[in-house]
Amino acid sequence: MRAWVWGIAVAIAAVACSPRGDRDSNPLKQGRLYTAWLYGSQYEKLWDRFSPDMQATFGSVADLASFAGRAVTHLGVEKRVVDERVDVSQPFPVYSRAASFDKASHRMLIEWTLAKNGDVTGLVVRPELSDSQ
Repeated sequence: MRAWVWGIAVAIAAVACSPRGDRDSNPLKQGRLYTAWLYGSQYEKLWDRFSPDMQATFGSVADLASFAGRAVTHLGVEKRVVDERVDVSQPFPVYSRAASFDKASHRMLIEWTLAKNGDVTGLVVRPELSDSQ
């Protein structure tokens, strides 16, 4: 009986310490996934990945949905990815995606700042600045 209880305890500890769900430690894959969730209005999934500071910034899933929904509606559908990369801004990797959209007159930049565990610690959606600006 003790071996069975010990086995259950080890299994619970392994699950508790393992990454949640579909977490991937690759910042490029994370950025792509979070962008797809943003475009697909999957705000609950994004909220679950937001750090406590990001959750405090937005306040609630409904507030995130309001902000993100307006941004995505205003931009329209992504037509083309112009540039995609991961830079490291110590201590966090930053996934950047510059893209053109069917309703936006300028290319837009979407940036996700990511913690080591995959939590989102920053989100920026803004026009991409040209090199001359």
